[in-house]
Amino acid sequence: MTIFEFLSIAASIVLALGLGSLITSIPCVFDAHKRDWLHALAFVTLIAVHLLAWWRIWPLNSVAHWNILGFAILMGTPLSLYLATTALISSNPDRVASWKEHFSESSRWFFSAMIAVSIFGILRHYILLNLTLTWLSPLMLGAFVVAAISSRRNIHIVVLSMFLLVFATLIFRSFDADQNLIS
Repeated sequence: MTIFEFLSIAASIVLALGLGSLITSIPCVFDAHKRDWLHALAFVTLIAVHLLAWWRIWPLNSVAHWNILGFAILMGTPLSLYLATTALISSNPDRVASWKEHFSESSRWFFSAMIAVSIFGILRHYILLNLTLTWLSPLMLGAFVVAAISSRRNIHIVVLSMFLLVFATLIFRSFDADQNLIS
């Protein structure tokens, strides 16, 4: 077993925990009496982001030397996604009376976790993969900062819509695991 394989197991476990939490909360999130379209959109997007984050671990097998900083960067995205998951669905999703109210109350935490996802993605791209950044990562980082600061629903709609466009770009560029992609 290589050091990359050993370290990637930890990241995969955290991603699996977050994804498991999301999947088990599907009946609660899509309950017709509590459902909110914006929350549901963020929820489905977060499931897809978990899957893409796992897929994008593989290019890190080219990192020649691992240290604690590299491991922290590797773990940053899965841990931040787990925090985003906890903010989005709560620890007791069956007790949420309204997902619209819940998202309104927890959006600052959700978007703050997405700021961390963006930062760790940039660090992964720049430090671990030694690649030049494109404009998409800083753009989304700024958008998540605006969303975390704002409590306005229309700002959250715009930022999630922007993220979906960027995410769709990443999906279409991520079919080849050997590519070095933007984060």
